[in-house]
Amino acid sequence: MFRELAALGKKLEAERKLKAPIGFYNYREPIRWIVHLFPDHARLSKTEIACPRPFDGRTSAIRAHPLVDEAAYALGVTKKKKGSDRRAKEKHRKFLELLKKFLASPHLKDPALHEALEWLMKALEEKWVQKDPRFGEIEAKDWVSFMPEEGTLKGQHLFELPDVKEFWIAELEERSLPEGADPTVRGECAVCGQRRPLVGKIPKVKLTSTVPLHSLNADAFVSHVAGREAFKHARLGLCFVCGDLAARAFNYLSNSDLHRKNLVWDSKNRDGLTNQIALFWLKERESPIQIGEIELSSEEFLKLSSAVLAEERVQDEVQTPQSTLSQLDALLDLPWKPKESNLRLDDYGFYLAVLSPNVGRIAVREWISVSLRDLKERLKRFLEATRIVSPWGDEPRPLSIRALVSACEGAGPNITRGLLRTAFLGYVPPHELLEAALRRFRLPNVLQDPRNTRQGQALAAALKLQLFYGKEEVRRMEQLDPQRKSQAYLCGRLLAVLEEAQQKFHIKKHGKRVDTTIVNRFYGSASTAPATTFGVLLRLATTAHLQEVGREVNELVEEILSLLDEAGGFPKTLSQKGQAEFALGFYHQRAYFRAQRGKKEPQAGEEEQQSSEEEG
Repeated sequence: MFRELAALGKKLEAERKLKAPIGFYNYREPIRWIVHLFPDHARLSKTEIACPRPFDGRTSAIRAHPLVDEAAYALGVTKKKKGSDRRAKEKHRKFLELLKKFLASPHLKDPALHEALEWLMKALEEKWVQKDPRFGEIEAKDWVSFMPEEGTLKGQHLFELPDVKEFWIAELEERSLPEGADPTVRGECAVCGQRRPLVGKIPKVKLTSTVPLHSLNADAFVSHVAGREAFKHARLGLCFVCGDLAARAFNYLSNSDLHRKNLVWDSKNRDGLTNQIALFWLKERESPIQIGEIELSSEEFLKLSSAVLAEERVQDEVQTPQSTLSQLDALLDLPWKPKESNLRLDDYGFYLAVLSPNVGRIAVREWISVSLRDLKERLKRFLEATRIVSPWGDEPRPLSIRALVSACEGAGPNITRGLLRTAFLGYVPPHELLEAALRRFRLPNVLQDPRNTRQGQALAAALKLQLFYGKEEVRRMEQLDPQRKSQAYLCGRLLAVLEEAQQKFHIKKHGKRVDTTIVNRFYGSASTAPATTFGVLLRLATTAHLQEVGREVNELVEEILSLLDEAGGFPKTLSQKGQAEFALGFYHQRAYFRAQRGKKEPQAGEEEQQSSEEEG
């Protein structure tokens, strides 16, 4: 992952899409003060400049930045909005030490810069800035920059000069070394292959908050370090330059809606380990992809393909709502090829990392690398398996990973990882998905509440994925299959038919639909012990409902009972897979009835009104 992030960083640098140079960062706080340097005096001016500045990831530690920093460092200012900075003296001392280190450094080659630094040293030692009438306005947290006002460097911020940047990279290399490491020892970087000091940490990145990006292996995987807790002493195997490239590329992806989707998100606990965030990108960024007669840029392709993770609704030309995932589903049936003749589909790599905040750092949950040739076939198989009719009988459509995970509310984090492996690597669906979807599907509020019908669709899609992924029946199971002779499927259909009979009877007698049907009371027992439960339900329906609801429903009951008899009758109990087939039979049959009525999905609170209109 680090290698591919560093490679992406190089491309983004070439495209001028990384706003901050190496070792720099875009702070929220602007530069508020400029110290204008002359050979014999200095003066202050107030400003508001938002620009990248040197950054080493400090938090509470006292570490100075070169030639631009908070006023407590740059000028020793103690004043704060509340109280004073008691560490300002120590901070200013560190700033002066870093300035002297730069003056003695071989990286300082420009004579004009050397002269300006001597002015600065004299200004700080003789406190020229404190003589300015505006000095009392400066607060310890205000950022301060230094600018010469004579000579060839007139009007330039010193921290932005090439010699300063070169010195800062060397300084960061030293600061990033593992504790106690010899700065003269060099190793071969795992990314660029050059012999440089290998860092123990790389600059901080931002996922939900700004934290370090670590690469720690369990002891069993650290072969070159002995002793207990070896992972704490193992090197990353990266030089600072490659680590910094990886960090800046990471921040670019994390800040981009095109490259980031939240798979599991708790808005009340943004830094909680339960959150799972996907970052993704393409290896070949410049070359478009030809899909049938359509040419897609890498950005357009990425937007479509990432809909598998978390779908977004878009509008087509006639302003009809259309699913991005359904668009992708249709494109998967067309041939794919690179627009450039010198490229192959395998030259395009799709990269995906799933990450979670983890107590002050970031945990990598999953790393996936796949070529577009394999991606096409795997996504096609996945979307085919999640495609299912809506609860209201609309055209079958596929569902995203986030939709499936959200519907399995309270499920473990491994379900997300398992679904990612299914969609992008072609693995079988995780068994935990079956358990979680069944547990949620049998809840009365999911089955009956009109506000939860989309959740019911996602749960049904999850069950279909688990049962039929990669199998011949996968297309037939998108909607009602009247010819299917599975005992569990037929039992599920029968429960939906008996519910329909109850509803028709209630509308005929009372003018509205019943709120609590036999499904609320008997779904759990019917889906686990059909033989016992359906004897009771059929006697009840024959006595109370079936004689009053017309020929169509009665014929459907007889047809299903006949198919059940051929299949071996009512099973005594159903396994988890049998319960999943039962759920699909129930879901498909109910969707069929709703489609026949021409009923649209009600909004919250509208079900009773629509029932009355239906009766009329």
